[in-house]
Amino acid sequence: MTERDDGDIGAAIYRTAFRGTRAPAIITDPDLVVRDANDACLEFTGYSRPELVGETALDLFEESAVCDEIVATLARGDTWNGEVEVATKDGRLVYGRGSCTPVTVDGEMRGYVGFFTDRTQHRQYEQSLRILNRVLRHNLRNDANVVLGRIEMVAEQVDDLALRDSLATARERVNAILDYAETARSLDDLLSNTGSSLRPVRLDEVLRRTVRAAAERYPDAEFVTDFGSDPVVVAADDAVGTALEAVLVNAVQHNDKATPRVAVDVAVESGHATVTVADNGPGVPASERDRIFGREEIDAVHHGQGLKLFFVDRLMETYGGEVWAEDNDPEGSAFKLRFRTSDES
Repeated sequence: MTERDDGDIGAAIYRTAFRGTRAPAIITDPDLVVRDANDACLEFTGYSRPELVGETALDLFEESAVCDEIVATLARGDTWNGEVEVATKDGRLVYGRGSCTPVTVDGEMRGYVGFFTDRTQHRQYEQSLRILNRVLRHNLRNDANVVLGRIEMVAEQVDDLALRDSLATARERVNAILDYAETARSLDDLLSNTGSSLRPVRLDEVLRRTVRAAAERYPDAEFVTDFGSDPVVVAADDAVGTALEAVLVNAVQHNDKATPRVAVDVAVESGHATVTVADNGPGVPASERDRIFGREEIDAVHHGQGLKLFFVDRLMETYGGEVWAEDNDPEGSAFKLRFRTSDES
């Protein structure tokens, strides 16, 4: 087979693979001038191939800031990925995610290939869901506060101890509902900002504040800490305190001892910092450990721990870390949260 035959076969593969792919795609030269566009791109934008070829690819993008970001990223030799709005021939703006990467042949950068995924419907769905979520939380808080007010009014007029105990239980459950609503808000904020940059956070300081607040909230519990003397700096954001609080509260609320005991420490090694929250409670069976974090579907027989540990699991994932539960010695559970340490540590 001759070199020319190899070239003909390569061109045939190129036409089939590139032009036949279902995602809108373009190929440009090093100056970002369009040299080819696949059929999906032509159908999506409404342009013909002659109308696109020879034009600057950046003309398809609506926001100049995005264009500047693309150019800067490609100039460094990196692949650009991000959100972008594409302008079609009929004037529509289509939201989605784009990707553009350098094409190198025999060690020479010959141009770029870009792909686009339409996420307009997905964004509309997310926006509608967030609005519905916000309205439901607002109404839930209002109605729950009304119920709490009525419970307090009745409690002031009742002397029967059994009835007062029932009212106290009702008060606890309504407060738990309000707590769920607040956790749902935190989770919504987390999911809305998953693309935000992490920053160096003094984990030891956050731990001290969080444990102090938990000790004030649960005066009958015993908290023991060991954070060492050196600063512990991890990649995180402001939500890390909420996650640590959730694990501490879980250690107390699900404890069956008269005096819940919670030991909290942090260890740093090999680019990671691991927080351990160990308790003297009943423990978590191995078969339940994924379920309490919402990693498995919950049914009428198997119940999770609400939204809080689900929130912790999702947050640690965005941090590039992880959370898990294991047995504590000699009894109870030990929850481990592993963070990436920051360069500033």
